[in-house]
Amino acid sequence: MAAHALITRCLVGGAPAAALAPVAVLPRHQRTGAGSAVVSAVLDAARARGERLVLVLGHPEYYPRFGFTPASGYGIRPGFEVPDEAMMALVVGAADGSWQVPQGTITYPAAFGV
Repeated sequence: MAAHALITRCLVGGAPAAALAPVAVLPRHQRTGAGSAVVSAVLDAARARGERLVLVLGHPEYYPRFGFTPASGYGIRPGFEVPDEAMMALVVGAADGSWQVPQGTITYPAAFGV
């Protein structure tokens, strides 16, 4: 395996959302497109499963290529201190405006330890 990505259930203000975490690429496969391929695949899978919102805490130079923007622009914030540009959101479903993006604090599963 060269890379992997996981979508984990989280909540935003009590509404279901998905967290893209963790994402990892073996060092020898970094900068080969493996990371982009796995992130694209997991986002496609999230869309296919009916997810509407995906969040990621990551490098602000990397994730915007997939459409992520600062979560604060949607009124979404983590329950801990992070640089604003590193906490990002991507609306993956109901782009027709029939769904309102939830606002509030992100609640991660206990296994995340935050």
